[in-house]
Amino acid sequence: MFVAEGDVRDWLRLSGRESGFVDEDVERLLGYRAGEDVSSSVELALTAKLLQYREFPFGSDSVEVSGDLLSRHLLVVGQSGSGKTTLLRNLMGEVEKPFWAFDLKQDYRHLSRDVLVLPWNELKFNPLRPPEGVSPMRWAQVFSEVFCHATALLSGSKNYVLKQVVRLYKLYNLFDGVSEPFPSLFELEMLLSEESVRGRKQSGYRDTVLNRLGTFNVVGSSVFDCSAGYGVEELLDRDVVFEFEGINRDLQNFVMEVLFAGVYEYRLAQNQRGEGLNHVFFLDEGKQVFSVYKERQDASGLPEVDRLVAKMREFGEGLVVADQEASKLTESIKANTYTKFLLPTAGGKQFGAVAESMDLDERQRSYARDLKIGEAVLQVGSSNPVPVEIQGFDTGRPVSDEELRRQQHEKWEELDSRPQRVTDRFDQYIRGDTEPEEHTDQDTGISGDAEQLLEDIVEDPFRSLTDRYSEFSSSYKGNQAKSELVDTGFVVERKIRPEPVRRKLLQLTDQGRNHAEEELDIDVKRNGRGGVVHRFWQNHIKDWFEETGWSASLEEDDADVAVDMSGVRLAVEVAMEDSPREIRHIKDRLDSGFNTVWVTCRSSEIQSGIQERMLENDLPKNSVAFRLFRRFCNKENGSTSMENSVFET
Repeated sequence: MFVAEGDVRDWLRLSGRESGFVDEDVERLLGYRAGEDVSSSVELALTAKLLQYREFPFGSDSVEVSGDLLSRHLLVVGQSGSGKTTLLRNLMGEVEKPFWAFDLKQDYRHLSRDVLVLPWNELKFNPLRPPEGVSPMRWAQVFSEVFCHATALLSGSKNYVLKQVVRLYKLYNLFDGVSEPFPSLFELEMLLSEESVRGRKQSGYRDTVLNRLGTFNVVGSSVFDCSAGYGVEELLDRDVVFEFEGINRDLQNFVMEVLFAGVYEYRLAQNQRGEGLNHVFFLDEGKQVFSVYKERQDASGLPEVDRLVAKMREFGEGLVVADQEASKLTESIKANTYTKFLLPTAGGKQFGAVAESMDLDERQRSYARDLKIGEAVLQVGSSNPVPVEIQGFDTGRPVSDEELRRQQHEKWEELDSRPQRVTDRFDQYIRGDTEPEEHTDQDTGISGDAEQLLEDIVEDPFRSLTDRYSEFSSSYKGNQAKSELVDTGFVVERKIRPEPVRRKLLQLTDQGRNHAEEELDIDVKRNGRGGVVHRFWQNHIKDWFEETGWSASLEEDDADVAVDMSGVRLAVEVAMEDSPREIRHIKDRLDSGFNTVWVTCRSSEIQSGIQERMLENDLPKNSVAFRLFRRFCNKENGSTSMENSVFET
């Protein structure tokens, strides 16, 4: 084999030799004269060595996307035709655990010989049937959350749906025992149609919900006409492709979100916690479910499906999400995906959204802008990103509906479903043979003790449960009132951990806030932002500074806590998780005129993660300090140490 003189010059240029860089191995390999016969192994070694030292903005670490990484979720962003679907097919072929793929464009039916493929018209599914072990009251809350999120309805409609589902479950005697028959969406539509409503607001809720529900039942007439369809329990151990091509977007979103929620609630009810990966969801066109526009709807609150993403990992549920437009994905999904693939993207806005979530520096961004089809930049956690190639996937020829039926017919026949049925009680009610129950007050009202506790939560959201129980004749009665509020979905429990402020708090849900405002005529105000734990620390840190003699306020110039320290302006940011947005908060606070930013963290792991992100960004380290929450639990850390510690990093 002969080495041409031009090749040697190119190697010299690529190695950086022309700019003065010298490497002994390169020198030795380049010792061969141009035109001299050399072995191919020498050429390969030379090429590898030179490529290693050319201008390359990434590390040389090898990265493996293992099953354990999938349990921490994965995000793929790239334009149409960039290789997203191919990458997802490859991951499906390599994952060793069962998976469910939500297929909106018939992209995965080529896998049909190895997996169960369920086209829309072959699916039997009853979203009103609670998963095994899940109480009817709990599932009624989940159903109402998912239905209204998928159809872009707000809290008033959500509360209305919840009340009607509870009514329906009572007519099916499900609160006496969870067994068949279960009501379907058709019975829910019938119940709403027969209801006599009072007032324009209630009538508006009913008409709006009926409009969405009626459309679902028309399009899904062959899918929802069952008492028990293919259950979560039956399919979790199988590789399944759900085909949703050809149905409207709201219905696609609804079914996908119910399946997400059903798996989570089933795992939770069965207490199937554990380490490692148990099951994976694949979702292309992720913005349909994880829409930033729905996330920004203040009136509807954080979507339930976004909350699920953060909680699914504990039960070994992995999530792989792909989309063309990163800017339209929720901040939650970008923050809660540990592994990210950036493929060629269309437009600076989409590129910038995912590059920011990966914290790519300018050289890496410049490289990534020139990615070709089949190329990607991969980042795992906060490690250095690496460029990778996506191997092609041979899909073979297209699979027609007829061929799919031949391949899948026996699998479809094995699936179990039971036909739609009504109870005598429901039938008599619809026919008017019995008087309607006085369900409204019973279903929407709560006991006097629960009302007392709800009012106390509104008045003082940061009071511990122990203190709240002291207002009752016994702690048992207080606990009963708390359980009633939890069961009705009005509050959720949250924990504050560091001593000496360790306590349990009760956080109002949307239903609880609406009930307090509409039924109890209480004005619900939020002192701070975020969840109750975040707001607790905002207020606690503000009080801590005031007790040490400084002037502090909430939300001034967008800081969680703004402190005036004799002319030095300090911004305190409360960090509940290791997220790229904490870096944005630091930048914004410094840009808005604060001299110093304190990042207060829930744990040392979160602190270390944000510190790593700081090192990857051009931020003035002398103006940023980190503190753990427990620092503010000791009042002896007072003003004597403040001036000396404020500029620590």
